[in-house]
Amino acid sequence: MANDCIGEEVEKLVAETPEGGVLLLENVRFYKEEEKNDPEFAKKLAALADVYVNDAFGTAHRAHASTEGVAKYLKPAVAGFLMQKELDYLVGAVSSPKKPFAAIVGGSKVSTKIAVIESLLEKVDLLLLGGGMIFTFYKAQGYKVGSSLLEEDKLELAKSLIEK
Repeated sequence: MANDCIGEEVEKLVAETPEGGVLLLENVRFYKEEEKNDPEFAKKLAALADVYVNDAFGTAHRAHASTEGVAKYLKPAVAGFLMQKELDYLVGAVSSPKKPFAAIVGGSKVSTKIAVIESLLEKVDLLLLGGGMIFTFYKAQGYKVGSSLLEEDKLELAKSLIEK
């Protein structure tokens, strides 16, 4: 295992790894550049590999350097078997749902879920919202939300989605 995820020592370990070998890198989240999706950090990570396989369905929505960023610099960049299985299941569940069809959408920001919410509203019998984004919808309905997470610039959008 490498003591870091970038740098000269890691590059040396990569060069010494035998064909077909695996090298485990240190956690990328120790770098602030990871969550910021810093292009230079992503390039450093990409330089260590030949291909990119994303098999982390639960974090695939995050635009981080180790997920979205490296995929720009590594070709091929592909979905893994588990990712493909999850996507196939979702496509089937959403395109031909058994009725009644209910969905739950959560997260901190309305802005990152707009397309999903709009698409689901056309298909579901019931849509439940949760997570931090719910406060934008509460405020759009006139409720007080105190200092809760809120996207003021999405209040009108929230109102229009509620009306659907």
